[in-house]
Amino acid sequence: MTDGAATTPTGLRRVAIDPLTRVEGHGKVTLLLDEQGRVQQARLHIVEFRGFEQFIVGRPYWEVPVLVQRLCGICPVSHHLAASKALDRVVGGWPVPPAADAIRRLMHHGQIVQSHALHFFHLASPDLLFGFDAEPARRHIAAVAQAFPDTARQGVLLRRFGQEVIRVTAGKRVHGTGSVPGGVNRTVTRQERDALRAELPQVLDWAEAAVDLAQRLTTALPPEEAALAETPAALLSLVGPDGALELYDGVLRVREADGRLAEDGWEDQRYRELIDEAVQPWSYMKFPYRRALGPQLGWYRVGPLARLQNCDFIPTPRAEARRQAFVAAHGGRPVHRVLATHWAR
Repeated sequence: MTDGAATTPTGLRRVAIDPLTRVEGHGKVTLLLDEQGRVQQARLHIVEFRGFEQFIVGRPYWEVPVLVQRLCGICPVSHHLAASKALDRVVGGWPVPPAADAIRRLMHHGQIVQSHALHFFHLASPDLLFGFDAEPARRHIAAVAQAFPDTARQGVLLRRFGQEVIRVTAGKRVHGTGSVPGGVNRTVTRQERDALRAELPQVLDWAEAAVDLAQRLTTALPPEEAALAETPAALLSLVGPDGALELYDGVLRVREADGRLAEDGWEDQRYRELIDEAVQPWSYMKFPYRRALGPQLGWYRVGPLARLQNCDFIPTPRAEARRQAFVAAHGGRPVHRVLATHWAR
């Protein structure tokens, strides 16, 4: 919709997309267009106030891992574990016992499975399967289920498995309480372990099929669509001490947009020396940046596209083979095409 608000600069037309759908929360986009229809300014507004930094002030420390995961109903495990890890050192419980570390990692891997399945199959696949020129009213998961029932079923069942892993390790599928400062408050029984293990062959097949589908859809995009929002950026992620892909704990690595390593082996406890946050009056979203470069030049990319290209290898053979295929398909060059994120994910 268009909006001729009084704040629109002279000679420009303001276009607002509100609400912005397919995001984990609420947002909107505003564009300023010149007389030729060219975009002069684009802003993403996150319109939900969070404020959890202040909500937890004065609360008992053991409440924090439960409180902060209310940030999100889709990725609560990530917030739950981040808070627990922050408090491990406060209570003198770092490193946590090996069994607790294994259960936490399993919990987080369940979170990765269910969240990535949701994003790819429910949010992204309607556009990729039907095409960006398809009627917007058709581009939704129900239409995918009707036109591509096997694909939709695999996406639903992949997510269900991830949620079951979370239930076993955290106590509930959403907003569980399994991780506590210094460790965990529940274990995984043999019966629960065996039940999850029995599903793994099918789940792995579905996961590989998902990679095949994402690869096929990504490589089939017309050049003008494939290059949509291609933005060179530095890459920041965790890696293991040996450079392996790491999702739960490790050291920070920063790679410049051209592929050169900028920082490596940076201790996570010193992250505030590496990055800082800025705020803008038009969004509740935080704007992190590398301190050495400042807010204007120091922004960077995180997420699947950063993780996959920042690590040296993935320590499981199937995933490593797929990572190498991704790298080879792009000639070993850094990939900054946003739509390649689906393949990386």
